[in-house]
Amino acid sequence: MLNSRITKKMKIFLSGAVPFALCLSMMFFPGAGFSNELPGKERNRSHIELDPDNTGTYTGEAGKDNYIGNCSPCHGVTGKNDGPLSGSLGEGVIPRQLSDTRLLSARTDEFLFKVVKHGGVSAGLSEAMPGWKDTFTDAEIKQIVQYVRDSICKCKYKDKESK
Repeated sequence: MLNSRITKKMKIFLSGAVPFALCLSMMFFPGAGFSNELPGKERNRSHIELDPDNTGTYTGEAGKDNYIGNCSPCHGVTGKNDGPLSGSLGEGVIPRQLSDTRLLSARTDEFLFKVVKHGGVSAGLSEAMPGWKDTFTDAEIKQIVQYVRDSICKCKYKDKESK
């Protein structure tokens, strides 16, 4: 009698706990184990439009998804350092405002590439800015930089001598 009561309670508990645990894990690890796509640099990059006319420029549009998915949590979708994680980086740590035309037009694409690839510390900036070299290829990082230039700050690098 006692065993059947415990078993019945256990079945009721498990019937709720297991689905709850599955839902919780899918919230924190979306797509885990459900994707045929390989992680990071191993996946197919054919969807990226890299310099189609061999002009040395990038379209930037392919960088949008990577920016939204990985940069916007801190920098914000519109680059105004208002992403959902922007207030949790540590006391006094504020993400760079990528919509600041004056600031970004004073930075070369190479500088921005270095910061994205190797992190803030590589350029004397905050250690809260991680490097993405293990997540993105160089081509993808260039696409992110171009997306920021074309769609976030809407600016190009302005050499001090060309003013």
